[in-house]
Amino acid sequence: MLAAFLLLSVVAQVGHTGPETVWEPLLARLAAEGVDRAGVAVLLSTPGVSFDPSIMAKKVDSMVKNRFEPVTVTRRTLEKSGYRRFLDPWTISKAGRYMAANRASFSAAEEAYGVPAEVVAAILLVETKLGSYLGDREAFGVLASMALCRDFELVRGRLKNLKNSPERTAFAAQAAKDKGDWAYAELKALLAYAAAKQASPLAIPGSIYGAIGICQFMPTNALKFGVDADNDGIVDLFTEADAIHSVANYLRGHGWRQGQTEEERKAAIYSYNHSNLYVMAVLAVADKLAAYRPAS
Repeated sequence: MLAAFLLLSVVAQVGHTGPETVWEPLLARLAAEGVDRAGVAVLLSTPGVSFDPSIMAKKVDSMVKNRFEPVTVTRRTLEKSGYRRFLDPWTISKAGRYMAANRASFSAAEEAYGVPAEVVAAILLVETKLGSYLGDREAFGVLASMALCRDFELVRGRLKNLKNSPERTAFAAQAAKDKGDWAYAELKALLAYAAAKQASPLAIPGSIYGAIGICQFMPTNALKFGVDADNDGIVDLFTEADAIHSVANYLRGHGWRQGQTEEERKAAIYSYNHSNLYVMAVLAVADKLAAYRPAS
């Protein structure tokens, strides 16, 4: 199915020239694993798709900083962070109205997966402001750029946190390789997700690191935990019902259980976004949204 979709892309865009030679290592790797090289080449040569090493540089820089300059997260940290905007009364009220408007989906998801509606709503609020901001980049170009940047030399000159440290440099080089391989797997998953959704990979917006949908799933998670809640035959993370059920399914798949400890709940949310500040923000929002829970 994926190969057929990419072939249709080639036919539809036959007038395009080949991609820049910078993409050659990525094209060769994909072709070696059976992905239609010509189809991907067309996508990479589409106007607006360009190699952007700054994405991986930003990611690796943050990883270096977190590794060598860790910060203890407290409630005061949350109140001073950008997450604080999700805790103001107007935003919480808006999220409460969103829960009411999608009451059937939240109730069904909670019954099916055991994840409280307010936790799912909190994640959707923090991730995309309840679907009002889905990212301003094409997920395809983001993931392709990151996949290519497993080659550390493509990002080394852009890093700001190396501080002439051999230890930091070695860590950064390994981080680029690991994240490049991660992005490569996500790129392949995005192609598969787009094919299943019967959409062009270029038509799927994403975050700075390639997360997609109202719930901001990485493509591999879209394939593994995405739920066709509205039974239309397609997992569409850009629709409320599918996104709500998919978040609940993801958390259930990462250890969420009724009656578990606070630390176990935190661990499930941490798997969604590896940030203690993020976990604190989601739980703080969920606490405020508890008053808007669907009536049992």
